[in-house]
Amino acid sequence: FSNLSNQYELTFDAGTVVEQCADPMGVPQEHFDFIPIASLAKFEKGSVVDVIGIVQRAEDISEITMKTDNRKVAKRELNVVDKSGFLVRATLWGEEAKNFDAAGEPVVAFKGIRVNDFGGRSLSLPGAGTMAVSPDIPEAHALRGWYDAEGRSASFNRFEGGSAGGSGADGASRFEEQLKTMAQIRDENLGMGEAAAFFNVKGTIVFVRTTSFAYPACPTAECNKKVSVDSSGRWRCEKCDRSFDAPEHRYIFSINVSDDTGQNWLRCFDDVGRGLFGCSAGELVELQQRDESQFMQRIQEVTYREYMFRCRARNEMFNDTSRLGITAVGLRPVDYAAESKRLARLVDMYT
Repeated sequence: FSNLSNQYELTFDAGTVVEQCADPMGVPQEHFDFIPIASLAKFEKGSVVDVIGIVQRAEDISEITMKTDNRKVAKRELNVVDKSGFLVRATLWGEEAKNFDAAGEPVVAFKGIRVNDFGGRSLSLPGAGTMAVSPDIPEAHALRGWYDAEGRSASFNRFEGGSAGGSGADGASRFEEQLKTMAQIRDENLGMGEAAAFFNVKGTIVFVRTTSFAYPACPTAECNKKVSVDSSGRWRCEKCDRSFDAPEHRYIFSINVSDDTGQNWLRCFDDVGRGLFGCSAGELVELQQRDESQFMQRIQEVTYREYMFRCRARNEMFNDTSRLGITAVGLRPVDYAAESKRLARLVDMYT
């Protein structure tokens, strides 16, 4: 049994010989399957996941005594945030805790970190898990760019009492503050100040704009710029000054989301598109080219369904005119059991 999703695994026995490779060229990098921090509420205690985030704060190192054998083990807790607008507490142990340097609010990528239910949701790095600090991967560079541009000044949700937003008094209050209707977005001028505003919206997708739902991107790691066909029929990236046989399509599309108070257009990018359609943009482009009717069926499958969106709103300039731009940075299906309890609490407040 293994918690990892790898197709193969190696088993070392007493006769195994390990030798250093003199020519490391071509050795693949470690593969991550990152999930947004906001989605941790969907995972049961004990689940093992991959998470990438920014370390906002690192507590001083402490020491605890293990109940099993009375060993003293070093411990350090980190506050980790990401673009989904949530903060989670992650615990490092042993040498990882002793050697960690939080200077500069680094990006950390966790492989095989365990989900706990302490404080709603938290993370703990087991002995079999790994942590990479400021890794040289596209996700880390994108996260660093977002945090330096706007994330540092943003406010973040915390997990409280078993779910995002919490079931305790403080958690419930925080959740209610973060959950907005379409009318409240307009009336409270969310995102129209200097800093971006993060909030949750419960709404139904009523329209998916499919005239342009993906773009051909440069397949080079860390680039993702749009490419175009050159005179030789290959795909040219001006930034990388290279040509490729084929692009890597990435999602960029808009959806119209409605609730009982109004509607808004939400921009969606690659992470949200993958979560919504359950496939890569390249696969959906191929489906559209192969069978238009099946493509439209896939679009209909996500239309008129209700989701909980994590949104970022900010003031944008377009043709010298100020307007509100809303981006969906995360989404999940509505948990109707939790939503029923939330609505029941609201009813109790007015009775």
